Amino acid sequence: MKKTIALVLMLISTTVVAGHHAESEMSANVAIAKSGYDAFASGDMEVWKDTQADDVVWTIQVGLPYAGTYTGAEAVIKGVFGPIGEMWSDFKVEPIHYYESGDTVFVHIKMTAEGLDTESIHMVAIKNGKYASFQPFEDSAAMMKAAK
Repeated sequence: MKKTIALVLMLISTTVVAGHHAESEMSANVAIAKSGYDAFASGDMEVWKDTQADDVVWTIQVGLPYAGTYTGAEAVIKGVFGPIGEMWSDFKVEPIHYYESGDTVFVHIKMTAEGLDTESIHMVAIKNGKYASFQPFEDSAAMMKAAK
């Protein structure tokens, strides 16, 4: 029983401390992740490309027509952002909160478009001040239902 209580207390203390910063604080990795979302939201693909490593790897889950692995910012723009723009003309991603663990930032996001209002998690690995990899965990069924 003592071991169980100690384990629970350890898990609670780790959960409370890990990856959380005061509202006015932002780690370097979270700031880098945020800059990518800010650039995407503004539609500035040149600034967005600057947040990505030359060999960034984006892995999109099955269930979406653009599922697959994309290497490099240009491949992401053409293979991911292009189809997104065609399927959801008013597509928006709004970060709700950033959580980090080491060099990985998990971003709780809200996605909206006509007929789409859902939340998901994105996983961003940061290396050398840039996105090294990106993987979304999204409700592809809801997304496809809202697609044109």
